[in-house]
Amino acid sequence: MRMTHVLIAADDTEESVRAARIARDLFGDVAHYTVVSVAHTETFLWSGSAMEFGVPYTMAIPPAGVPGPPLVFQQPTSTHTTPVDVAERQADEVRVAANLPAADTMGEVGDPADAIVRAADECGADVIVVGSHDRSWFARLFTRSVTNEVVRESSLPVLVVP
Repeated sequence: MRMTHVLIAADDTEESVRAARIARDLFGDVAHYTVVSVAHTETFLWSGSAMEFGVPYTMAIPPAGVPGPPLVFQQPTSTHTTPVDVAERQADEVRVAANLPAADTMGEVGDPADAIVRAADECGADVIVVGSHDRSWFARLFTRSVTNEVVRESSLPVLVVP
């Protein structure tokens, strides 16, 4: 008998924990689970601090002719948090909250839908489990649906947990 490999897409919402719990209830203890979380590359700046895309930030620009401070580019060190570290930590939090102690965790970076489908292919998953967010019609006008994109892009079955 072949073991089912379930990839669970996780983010920082309760919906992803709920989806992971339902996957565990449906597939049971005989399945192998991998929890993946994806960090957007535009969420991180040089030093690893978070900056959401499209959110205005106060910026001081020196007047023309006035020299500003020199730009200093820091080399990443072990104390800096990388996008993959943040994503893997998020996947691990969902794994623990969903009571999946033996699940593998993965942190990915990039477009969420593409990264989820790629992770499912790389780990040999048989099914992808994603949570669905309840959004108003107005919010749906401006916010893309990662779930819909995963359903369209994946060649694997996708279980959508509302």
